[in-house]
Amino acid sequence: MASGFTPSSESRLICLSRKAQRGICAGCKVLQGETYFISGALKFVSITGHIKEKYHMLTFIREKVQGWIAWVIVGLLIIPFALWGINEYFGTGGGLVAATVNDAEIDQREFQQTFYEQRGRMQEMLGGQYDSRIFDPQLRQRVINELVERELLLQNADAMGYRVSEQNVAATIRSFESFHEEGVFSPELYRQQLKIQGQSPASFEHRIRRALLASQLPTGIAQTALVTDAELDALIRLQRQQREVAYLTLPINRYEDESDASEAAVASYYETHRDRYMTPERVSVEYIELSADELGADIEPGDETLREFYQSRRQQFSVPEERRVRHILLTLPEGADESDVEAIRTKAEDVLERIRAGESFAALAGELSEDPGSADAGGDLGLISQGVMEPDFEQVAFALKEGDVSEPVLTSFGFHIIKVDEIRAGEAKPFEEVRDELLSEYRRDEAEREYFDLADKLTNMAYETPDSLTEVAEALGLPLKESALFSRNGGEGVFANPRLAIAAFNDEVLKQGYNSEPVDVGERHVVVLRLKEHRQAAPLPLEEVADAIRQQIITEKAQERAQNAATELVQRLESGASREEVAKEADAEWQTPAALERNATTVDPALVQAVFRMPRPAEGAIRYGSAALRSGDFAVLVLSRVIDGDLANFDKAERENLRQQLANLRGAESRQAILDALKAKARIVIQLDES
Repeated sequence: MASGFTPSSESRLICLSRKAQRGICAGCKVLQGETYFISGALKFVSITGHIKEKYHMLTFIREKVQGWIAWVIVGLLIIPFALWGINEYFGTGGGLVAATVNDAEIDQREFQQTFYEQRGRMQEMLGGQYDSRIFDPQLRQRVINELVERELLLQNADAMGYRVSEQNVAATIRSFESFHEEGVFSPELYRQQLKIQGQSPASFEHRIRRALLASQLPTGIAQTALVTDAELDALIRLQRQQREVAYLTLPINRYEDESDASEAAVASYYETHRDRYMTPERVSVEYIELSADELGADIEPGDETLREFYQSRRQQFSVPEERRVRHILLTLPEGADESDVEAIRTKAEDVLERIRAGESFAALAGELSEDPGSADAGGDLGLISQGVMEPDFEQVAFALKEGDVSEPVLTSFGFHIIKVDEIRAGEAKPFEEVRDELLSEYRRDEAEREYFDLADKLTNMAYETPDSLTEVAEALGLPLKESALFSRNGGEGVFANPRLAIAAFNDEVLKQGYNSEPVDVGERHVVVLRLKEHRQAAPLPLEEVADAIRQQIITEKAQERAQNAATELVQRLESGASREEVAKEADAEWQTPAALERNATTVDPALVQAVFRMPRPAEGAIRYGSAALRSGDFAVLVLSRVIDGDLANFDKAERENLRQQLANLRGAESRQAILDALKAKARIVIQLDES
């Protein structure tokens, strides 16, 4: 087991509170869609609704009935109470099941969580270009397919007896950079990050174990994919292929006609494409923002406190002790046995006797030392501080007094005789010199301490009072802020972070009115929000979009005419018309760039794609075609020659890199073949709640 991290073994329980219906228990504070855990003893479970009646009954028994009678009554209650709880949690009613794979159910909450996570990543990548009306339906389908495939792989792995060790889980978690401090895994940061996100270590480890288990079979098969030299040669010829082409451009503005966009045409277009001209769905929220940076700005320690902090960090502000050291090294032969060691030790003791007899240490080092880096300098290693040399060497060197010579010291290099020529004592920088640095560090430490304490309380209180943030803000002494209206693409300020838009449009916030989970929007920076106002998408008035529609109509009609003109010119070329005749008809000039490669950037990328989609012409023949360019213009294309990639110009490193890429592709195909086979034998029912 890797040091500093051990998978937890918290006890499992079924949470019967109202929070369980949200997928969150205030006492457990764990991730939605996973088994619920709690560290140590059960502290508190919020009981509401019809559960509260049973709670009052048990409270009455505890207070009024004593002895064996109480235990009999409790025993009679345990069975129906437990069975009711299990049915409430695991029951398939109420639209809680997103899909069924054989006999296993995929929870609606798990689907929603995965969907929001993936949508968040896409919104971060696409920014304002993410249109939920276009992307969300496709993403929902992709997510449910991924969850079904994962469940199939898990069932197959279980049937084949696959297992994932705790060491593998630990190693995977330790590799996550989000849990690293200064490049090293931090157990404390790991626990803090999970706590802020409302997860327990056990539930997180459970997710990692499932992911590793599901990947075992496809990963193993993918790693066995083979690529032959013949396949690699064929791919290189295609990948490095060049094509000689000539083209002429038909500018779209030549075909624009404002008469296309009459008032009647604009009104008709508006009615037909009304969904294109909508105000986006928007919300405003009230929120609590917790930032360690803001907390630190208000911390003003007195001089006495700061001096105590200085004393606790004195070593940090000290110049370490340094020593100027010489040595004579007598190395051990490779594979030295005990007799060899003793022989070198005797030789070192003889050298030491000569030094004690008055011979120069520097002269003997130049004569006898086998350290090529220092022998010519009389064995001088210069000034060294602790933590530089081997521990055994360093321990002796820093125990000697100035001018002393050591007994022979054995290290992995051999035997050393050490002399200390000079000692420079360590010196601490004065308090006044480092006061500003101390103040900054003190504020940061205190702010982080306060931040994690408040973040823990914020997480608990936001879940314990799920339909209000007012009491939470007052109890924590934090301001309750309000946002402007923003869409699913985000807003201004902190709401430019796509994670907050995802949280605001989460069903629990938007439809059920609950507080959101704490949303991590930066380092030591979280936000909890709840809905203030919700405005549905609505059509924009025609007068506001008439100009945009008018231009759209003109552009679409012009594109249609330009495309028809390009098609007619291609037909003329195929019928035998010369290029000169066609260029004259089109009032354009032929462009003849150098042979194009697949990644050519000297011409419009759409033209390159169109050229490489054209069929290879026969020897001495020519192919004709057309292409819509990114600029909106159209081009007429003449493909005259295809030149295959030269194998001789592909070096060994490039070849092996390409082989690995092709093997990865084969591996992905093998994974899909496995999934297709598992799906063919499985009973899969998708019952996704589209709300």
